Amino acid sequence: GVASGVPLFYFCPVSAVGTAPPRAPLNSIAMAPRASRSLALLSALAAAGAWSLLRSSPLSPSLAAFSAPSAGAASEGTAFGFGIPPRAAGGVSGAGFGRAERVAAGARGGATAVLEQEQVSTYSGPSVGQLALQFLGAVAAGGAAVAAAAGTPIAAKGVVGVLGLYVIMSLNEYVVHRYYQHLGINKTGFMRWMRNKFNMKAMKTSGHVEHHKETLDDMTLDMKPDPILDTDPFRGTAFSWSVSAKMTLEIALQSYPWLWLCGWSFKASTIALFAAMLLHAAVWQTLHPAMHELPDPPLTYGVPGWSLKFLRSSGYFKFLYMNHEGHHRAPGAHGNYNVCFPLADHLFGTYVGVIPPKQPEPVAA
Repeated sequence: GVASGVPLFYFCPVSAVGTAPPRAPLNSIAMAPRASRSLALLSALAAAGAWSLLRSSPLSPSLAAFSAPSAGAASEGTAFGFGIPPRAAGGVSGAGFGRAERVAAGARGGATAVLEQEQVSTYSGPSVGQLALQFLGAVAAGGAAVAAAAGTPIAAKGVVGVLGLYVIMSLNEYVVHRYYQHLGINKTGFMRWMRNKFNMKAMKTSGHVEHHKETLDDMTLDMKPDPILDTDPFRGTAFSWSVSAKMTLEIALQSYPWLWLCGWSFKASTIALFAAMLLHAAVWQTLHPAMHELPDPPLTYGVPGWSLKFLRSSGYFKFLYMNHEGHHRAPGAHGNYNVCFPLADHLFGTYVGVIPPKQPEPVAA
């Protein structure tokens, strides 16, 4: 019979009415196909990255109010903090990045003049956490597109390969900058043992140490005669084609095995390698010489500095500029070794965050 429209057998034991109705397998209840779930996950990550990008975008003032870093939001040296202490930062103009300076004259009668840096605005770029979300969102969006076109397995290989390649690039940038350019390898216990055991000489400077010596607190250069830097029109701030070739070989020795493990073909691995190296060089050439008020490197020298000039006012470049200022201002330049691909500093605890400029010193009138 039926009670209130519900079949009676739903309330009776199996023995009273015969065989119970068949049950659907547990793993098939209310579950979308695996490919659809993977695509949804990638799409969610892409949406999170897009939201982070909107929050940090200067084109969205209403959203910027919710994302602007505030004082104390993240302490200096905190890995992946979602806020960055405010600092003075200029806009972007000309070959440099708008570090306006002025001399404020004191009152007459023996007063001193003080050199002051013009406080244009506080740092308004994205935090480390927002940058990470934006990057993951971009990778997820690409993965979702590949998944829709070629299937989830291929998209998964692509996403894992790209993330691993980024890690390789960031680690190499860190190691080369810290242990080669800053001669940190000479301070390691292994190299000290090698020098004592085999009478080896310490590694000599490549010109980067001299670059730091002539860089002032406002990032301009106090260019004095130097036998190493004088032979380079960009005084150690840019990569020539020969340097880019050596760096490509260095990354190739690590990226090919990784991408092969991820199931990438040789052709796809080669395209990814050159695309990554071209992007790194373009970011470096666009950022580094200009922030030291040098002209953009031309195509005859290396990857041209104007290649990503349109991004100099972006949140990404604002962060890179602030990050590299911290590297120059840190005691002994120990910290913020990543320049273009942030990650390794946070893994090894050498991210120093925002370091404001030194206090102005009195100058005799």
